[in-house]
Amino acid sequence: MILVTGGTGLAGSHLLLELTSRGRKARALHRKTSKKDFVEHVFRQYAADPGRQLSMIEWVEGDILDVPSLEDAMRGVKQLYHNAALVSFSPSERKIMGRINAEGTANVVNAALQGDVEKLCHISSIATLGRAGEDGLTDEKAAWITSRHNSFYAISKYNAEREVWRGTAEGLDAVVLIPSIILGLTGMDSGSMQLFKTVRKGLPFYTAGSNGFIDARDLAAAQVFLMDSDIKNEKFIVSAENLHYREVFNMIAEGFGKRPPFIRINKSLAGLAWNFFRIRSLLTGKAPLITKETAGTALRQYRYSNSKFSDVSGMTFRPVSDTIRDICRIYRENNFFS
Repeated sequence: MILVTGGTGLAGSHLLLELTSRGRKARALHRKTSKKDFVEHVFRQYAADPGRQLSMIEWVEGDILDVPSLEDAMRGVKQLYHNAALVSFSPSERKIMGRINAEGTANVVNAALQGDVEKLCHISSIATLGRAGEDGLTDEKAAWITSRHNSFYAISKYNAEREVWRGTAEGLDAVVLIPSIILGLTGMDSGSMQLFKTVRKGLPFYTAGSNGFIDARDLAAAQVFLMDSDIKNEKFIVSAENLHYREVFNMIAEGFGKRPPFIRINKSLAGLAWNFFRIRSLLTGKAPLITKETAGTALRQYRYSNSKFSDVSGMTFRPVSDTIRDICRIYRENNFFS
């Protein structure tokens, strides 16, 4: 039996698509409050036989912070894909994010050790990696560095990854995937779709920053490859391309027929922006669109090497331009912005 945590999220929903496309049944853990709407949406857009593949998923209610429900879901599980996590840069969610990402992962690892799990696949984050080497490319050897530039999200994911390595020291076989920014179909206010939503509304600003990007479908295929392989207790960066944010913004704007960003933001303007949204958040009670952490990240340039994973897998990733074009087309055709 296969268990997927975070099955209703961006990475998890595309993983369920990949598994069922290969004819594999899977059990998926979901919280009582989570919705499966966009899981069904992902399957309707990409699955060869959406109805049949959706029927191959056994949904079980539970929470990685609720140990008894997690232990129940783990019965009979041989392969465990841990995709559940909270991605947030809002100060108000720091405490719960730390619990979900670090404590929740500890619970997953403990339940796997106590059960019959043969292998665990954990989704980490490029935020857990240190700075690049002399060539400007960051690879898996870049160790975590304590720094004021580390976001609270990065700290929570670093602590989560430490729990996985603790599990391997106690006898659990595991692989860790380190994806760059994941692009894929999900809810309007979730993950990278917030970026698409913002650009579609008309985003005049861009920064000089850069980052890596990966299609959620390719991340799913990478997970399955590593779980089916004999590889264990190693970590791999999965990233398709390194691009400047302006390039990505321009692709999204073109996909929606909007004017691309044309005003470059420097450090001073970024500071004004996050302070403005902080004050507006205090007045409205809504999460800020831009925070001090996201403003700082947007100004920095990151580049990642995927050579370790490419060498062992032989996989090639979709061009980011194709991914963005697909997402824009699907969201236009389904009127998700209306």
